[in-house]
Amino acid sequence: MKQHVAPFGDGTVVLRLVEERDLETILAWRNRDEARVWFKNSAKIAFDAHLAWYRSYLQKEDDFFFLVEADGEPVGQCGIYDIDKVSGRAEVGRFLVAPEMAGNGFIGRSCAEIIRFGTGFLNLSYLFLEVMEQNTKAIRLYARQGFVEESRSAGLIRMGLSPDTTS
Repeated sequence: MKQHVAPFGDGTVVLRLVEERDLETILAWRNRDEARVWFKNSAKIAFDAHLAWYRSYLQKEDDFFFLVEADGEPVGQCGIYDIDKVSGRAEVGRFLVAPEMAGNGFIGRSCAEIIRFGTGFLNLSYLFLEVMEQNTKAIRLYARQGFVEESRSAGLIRMGLSPDTTS
């Protein structure tokens, strides 16, 4: 059963757990040609498959998927998953902004909030992400948040963050 997480944020963005009512909106964002090229699976996803994924996600205790809101309106999404509390590690990602909200800093703010959630609320000592080598805009954003390149493989860059780099 999914642990309840109260909404949190920085005063501009609020992150709350994704609910079934959000699925059509986030699927429409994700299935746009301009967005899906940045996902490991770049194929369009049918709603039935998205709903099945969501129902499976609800059973996972090591995965939190957030809708990002500003002024009560959905502006993006992000997540922290494969959480291993024993080793103190997790992956962050699933960052996506609503197309009409691009350029407003919402993804940078949500990334900062995911870091705070992972290192603070979950008390993790190491966060990482994977980003496509061609996604220079995302790489710059993650570097501004303190992530550093650790390795490259098959067109992906692995970037890591330890708490001592978040200060």
